[in-house]
Amino acid sequence: MAKLSIRITYCQPCGHQPHAIQLANQLLGAYGLRFNRDMELILEPVDQGEFDVFVNGTKIFSRYDAQRMPSVEEIRQAIEQMLASVS
Repeated sequence: MAKLSIRITYCQPCGHQPHAIQLANQLLGAYGLRFNRDMELILEPVDQGEFDVFVNGTKIFSRYDAQRMPSVEEIRQAIEQMLASVS
């Protein structure tokens, strides 16, 4: 099975880094050692107010579209759906 790639892009100038790190920590806590085997997690600083989450290149959350930050539960649900579809 190919690794599941999770990428969080966040606006550094806007101060979204703490939320990105918190989300990454919660995902690392939830999936633990699976990140060594089945997953990779990438934090990517960007600009222009972005806070997006991608799984295997597919955008699963956009702060711009939702007009809010994501909850870890909705990100985990999307990840679980992607895991189910590749297994």
